[in-house]
Amino acid sequence: MRKKRIFIGSSSEELSLANAAKSILERDFEVTIWNDSVWDTSVFKINNNFLNDLLRASLQFDFGLLIGTTDDEVKYRGDSVMQPRDNVLFELGLFIGRLGLSKCAFVIDKELKVLSDITGISLARFEKSDAPSFVSAIILVSELFRNQIDSDINFFPSSTLASGYFENLLLPTCKFLIENDGFEVDGVKYKDCKIQVIIPSRLNPDVNLQFEQLKRGFNSKNVSFNYAGRPRFISLETEIKDDKLVFIDFPTTLSGINYAISNLLPNDFNSMSSDYEAIISREIERFIYTIKQLALRNSFDTLIEIKREQ
Repeated sequence: MRKKRIFIGSSSEELSLANAAKSILERDFEVTIWNDSVWDTSVFKINNNFLNDLLRASLQFDFGLLIGTTDDEVKYRGDSVMQPRDNVLFELGLFIGRLGLSKCAFVIDKELKVLSDITGISLARFEKSDAPSFVSAIILVSELFRNQIDSDINFFPSSTLASGYFENLLLPTCKFLIENDGFEVDGVKYKDCKIQVIIPSRLNPDVNLQFEQLKRGFNSKNVSFNYAGRPRFISLETEIKDDKLVFIDFPTTLSGINYAISNLLPNDFNSMSSDYEAIISREIERFIYTIKQLALRNSFDTLIEIKREQ
């Protein structure tokens, strides 16, 4: 199982804190600091637009950790207060907007004035003169992220597509099988049935063609049925294995992930890059996770099986 990825943002003056946080977090996560100079892992690429790079990073990482330190003195209602660098606050807002509150943490110096707009997010405070307090704050964040065993169902394209796929195909098929105590094919009634959802390990640009090629590896027969309340027939491939009827489906709706991600990313982002592949891989995982969670919630987890194809 892949390690979840964390982005660490800080001011340039406090890179030592970012590196200290990385040394703690990389035991359990894949960690990238904003100034990483290694091309494969760097957030800001040479000759690229910084804002475009940040937009890409907000999709590429699973969690965002921003370190707020006393970098700038500002006037606040007549008083002088210390606030983090503007770019740190901007990155915090960007990652919260893309990943959600539960996926972001703000580790801040106790001397900082905290804006009222961000008091609802996960905050961990430390004293700059007390190194153990910083370690404790980072460990707290690590536990927060680590305890999120898997991605929640959210509004990333994968989760939305998986929800629609479950509602429109898997849910009615499961209900039909239960209500009819199985399914009849060629005059034979099969009570032992299962729905197998075939998921590729990666997505090709033409997902429909990709699934047509995968279908050739199956000796299947197409069947259809009309489910109450639906304006059309449900059509699925089937195979008989050990006297069990296996419904096989290739969710071409996955093509929407490619489409959505390509539109969320800057126009100049290379869809053939390893970063893009990492984002797509994560979205496929979220698609699978969402289906499994919805199946569990509806007590269909014994009927639905996810199969990954190489």
